[in-house]
Amino acid sequence: MKHLLFTFTFLVVQLVNAQEIVNGVIMPTEEFEGCCVYIPNSGLTVYEKANGPEIGRLVLGEQDNNREVYSAFLEVNGERIKFAYPNLHMVGYEVMAMVYVDNKGEFVKTNNGYWLKTEELRSKGLILTSWMDYLINKEDVLGWYANDPGLNLRTEPSVKSEILATLKGNLWEITPTKETSGLWCKVFVKEYRKHPCSGEEDLVIRTLEGWVKLLSDEQTPNVWNYGKGC
Repeated sequence: MKHLLFTFTFLVVQLVNAQEIVNGVIMPTEEFEGCCVYIPNSGLTVYEKANGPEIGRLVLGEQDNNREVYSAFLEVNGERIKFAYPNLHMVGYEVMAMVYVDNKGEFVKTNNGYWLKTEELRSKGLILTSWMDYLINKEDVLGWYANDPGLNLRTEPSVKSEILATLKGNLWEITPTKETSGLWCKVFVKEYRKHPCSGEEDLVIRTLEGWVKLLSDEQTPNVWNYGKGC
């Protein structure tokens, strides 16, 4: 009986660690034409559900005086609905990408419940990027910091492992590595006496290494960053 219980527990842990991450942002595959929302100038077809009927278009708003676009709209059933937060996430300085919350086959679900076709996204230079991949691979980031109420830095990717430190506020800078386990990621952490934006020197108190639950159970980021820098 003990052997069976151990085997069952091991399989549950393995399934959790192998959990597929289906949430993320839709990013360009290369330099994107136009600024400042990652939606193609030609727009995108919107579907009612995966493999469902077409019900409208996702289009960009008007250009400003600098020929930049900061808005997008859904045109559905004769209505023009603003497509804004939480459908868009800032991925650069005043640059926004679409958020997706599910994908099934060749379709991906936007935060407001409508669906887009991944084939059309690919043909227009856009790809699905899981939150985990986005957090790990994002360049030119000042640093990641734990969402309230904080994150426990642990020795292993498990809530039962030893806590090395509790990361709170913007004096604990988190740098993800490419080593992951389910919703967990191995990270390097710097504890500062003042934030680096202060411009002072010798700010690092200590450097640690361990695991944090980088994504929540809902597969959204447990960290934030200064999207506009200092």
